Amino acid sequence: MSWYSQFPPLLTERLLLRQVTAEDADDLYALCTDPQVNNLQDWHGPASVADTEAIIESWRQGYADKRVVAWGVTLRGTRPLIGTVTLMPTRGSFEDLPRFPLALGYDLKPNFWNRGIASEAVRAVLDFSCTFIGPHRIQAEVHPDNAASLKVLKKLGFKEEGLLKHYLMHEATRQFMDVLILALLFN
Repeated sequence: MSWYSQFPPLLTERLLLRQVTAEDADDLYALCTDPQVNNLQDWHGPASVADTEAIIESWRQGYADKRVVAWGVTLRGTRPLIGTVTLMPTRGSFEDLPRFPLALGYDLKPNFWNRGIASEAVRAVLDFSCTFIGPHRIQAEVHPDNAASLKVLKKLGFKEEGLLKHYLMHEATRQFMDVLILALLFN
């Protein structure tokens, strides 16, 4: 697993996807607590910047344990975080692949929506995955009302597999939520 010896930054035409660090805590907190970003998710974001720092540390440790890769999305040549893309095995670690599927998640600040940035960032992660990880399946769970996210995934070749009724409980409201599952199969 040589790709795991050092965090893999990804460069696209407009973006740099890099490791999220403690310096990104304020930007990540703003992203995760933005009501436009989290209104179709199963949480309202971290309660504080300190909680955000704990998330960043859990991503760092998860990477060390080969359980998650969490990229911070920035515009090339700038520092501020405008989004995230995460990739993790649904069970086990990256060493257990292709036995288990990978789960994909991503977020983007609203002022960057509808500019192809989410597609560009996710495409970079998919290309990296195909080249270095070799998954059999990558899947994503999306709220049925999140038309923009569904559009991004379908544009990138994901196929809708079905509606999972009452699949997630919202962390704050304690209400169960439906999700659509989409997947991209390789081989």
